[in-house]
Amino acid sequence: MIGISTCWWHNRTDNGEEIVREILQLGLESVELEYRITQSIYQQMKPHLQKHLKVNSIHNFFPKPADLSFKRGSGDLFLLSSTDKDERQRAVQYTIRTIENAHDIEARAIILHLGRVDILGVTPTLSERYEGGERKQKENLHLIEEQRQERESRQRKNFDAVLRSLDVLNREAEKKDVFLGIENRYHFHEIPNFEEIGIILNEFQGGNIGYWHDVGHATAQENMGLTPQTDLLDTYGDKLIGIHLHDAKGLDDHLPPGDGEVNFEKILSFLKPSHIKILEIHPKVDRKDLIEGIEYIKNLLAERKE
Repeated sequence: MIGISTCWWHNRTDNGEEIVREILQLGLESVELEYRITQSIYQQMKPHLQKHLKVNSIHNFFPKPADLSFKRGSGDLFLLSSTDKDERQRAVQYTIRTIENAHDIEARAIILHLGRVDILGVTPTLSERYEGGERKQKENLHLIEEQRQERESRQRKNFDAVLRSLDVLNREAEKKDVFLGIENRYHFHEIPNFEEIGIILNEFQGGNIGYWHDVGHATAQENMGLTPQTDLLDTYGDKLIGIHLHDAKGLDDHLPPGDGEVNFEKILSFLKPSHIKILEIHPKVDRKDLIEGIEYIKNLLAERKE
């Protein structure tokens, strides 16, 4: 079964029933509710969820906090990595609210952004060099190594904050029978990087924390000269909960499958029927291209008899 994130409907409609109806018209049976869904839209959708449309996953923080209506919804609205005690506690509290909502509508998993290391991001520089065709030059490799050392020297406090946050959240997730998927990120300074994923999964082995793979993020990082996508899936595939499926061109992601450079046959070879599969497509994509992307993935899955 393949589902779709509500992110495609951002700024398209404020009508929850219309979102449900359109997902069903697209021939899909499941959905991921994401952080830009307001309480009002959620209440409009809720009578139809599970009855007509299965909720497989929710993207933290959900729904968008009503008391922060002046801010846009975001998976980084609060940072689980924050060294500021009050902010980290708010991040934990709002994530617990997401866990409670997931339990209420029988969603299987919640996708978490874990925050970042407090250093200046190197992504814009890597992006400029990628666009300039300089990705493989020695100076770029030198920059990456230099930033790795800087990140490592500053990582401890933020990573410890993440572990403290996850300790609380794992216990709540176990109580509510919900799984937490830690998502691989786009930017170099964000948590977790390749090694940190392994540390977290080992720390909470036997708990309700697993790995959530984002194809576009992984493609962009690989194109910037960082971690190869297949390394993530090879290493952490046995802990995989689910996947965000979208295509990418260079550093531009959240494109409809089949419209970029991602080898989906290779990606899908890592997946099992039990893994949650969610199309996460940018709102700028038009309906025709969205429909073609859905059919492209459906055909590949049919060939694999999923």
